[in-house]
Amino acid sequence: MRWIAFLFTLLFLSACSGLSPYSSVTPVDQAIKACGLGYSTEAGAVFKGAYQVANTDTDKSQGVDFTAKMQESLNTQVGSILTTKEVAGRMESKDLAAVITGTQTCVVNLTAAYRPNTRSDLVNLCVKDLQKRISGAGSSQSTASIRDWIVEGQSNVGGVDRLKVNARYYEFSGSSQPVSFYCLVRNGSYEDLEIIK
Repeated sequence: MRWIAFLFTLLFLSACSGLSPYSSVTPVDQAIKACGLGYSTEAGAVFKGAYQVANTDTDKSQGVDFTAKMQESLNTQVGSILTTKEVAGRMESKDLAAVITGTQTCVVNLTAAYRPNTRSDLVNLCVKDLQKRISGAGSSQSTASIRDWIVEGQSNVGGVDRLKVNARYYEFSGSSQPVSFYCLVRNGSYEDLEIIK
């Protein structure tokens, strides 16, 4: 009887450990696995480093594109790898560089897809949407731009987060005027914007 209780306890504890809210699986881990690299490869470490750099920079800066920043970080790391002869004594640097460049697009795109949008990402999407609206449909050259934006506040109305943004509307002539708008966000996704008049 004790043996059955002991087994039941072990089974229960092992099942509960998978439910931990402190899971170590990040969006880049999911992307590395989906692209067939496995969790414990040298290439995986390079991708994880690029993810951390890109994620930190996009949270701190306005208008920084996560995908572009991760690509830039990977290109820098590949350049550094190619200047060394061997990586950790296991793999030649040119082979590692080939693995990274061969799977770079897959990992970066899937990481961006698995990564939840940050508030900065949502505001950037909103500002780009406003920029597209003021440029006109089909316009290849912008005659006006939205710059110097800052999030002033946040509220929730009917399950929709409303991020109040203050910015400057610059015309082609160089003159500018203040503009305020709400970025509407539902379930972590950008939906629309409302101009405050």
